[in-house]
Amino acid sequence: MMDLITEQFIFWLESIVEDDPIPYEIQYVSFVYTKINSSFVLCVGGNEFKPNTNNIYDYFPLEAQYFNCPNLNSIKDELYYTNLIKTCIDESFSSCILKQQFKNKLIYFGEYGKNLKFLFKVL
Repeated sequence: MMDLITEQFIFWLESIVEDDPIPYEIQYVSFVYTKINSSFVLCVGGNEFKPNTNNIYDYFPLEAQYFNCPNLNSIKDELYYTNLIKTCIDESFSSCILKQQFKNKLIYFGEYGKNLKFLFKVL
């Protein structure tokens, strides 16, 4: 299941930057999730300045507002979900397209309304 989710995740990110390339001034990219009812919702956005708990994005294309992956809809355990998404984020940057589009961007991850955790810088 993990490989399929990762492939869908990579496709999602590549589609976003193909349609709406990340502006040069965006230095911070945040993957943010929230729990709505019994499901998790994941989005990605970018900022010129270090992200904060308000998560207001300077770069937030429509496609980036929801990662639609049916395999994730059945996950109820938050720790399992966050570990799975972190792994997807890590593995997605093996894509040459994403390495190029996100070059020198600082990647963050966390729950909406809470402090985001720095993961890595795309080299």
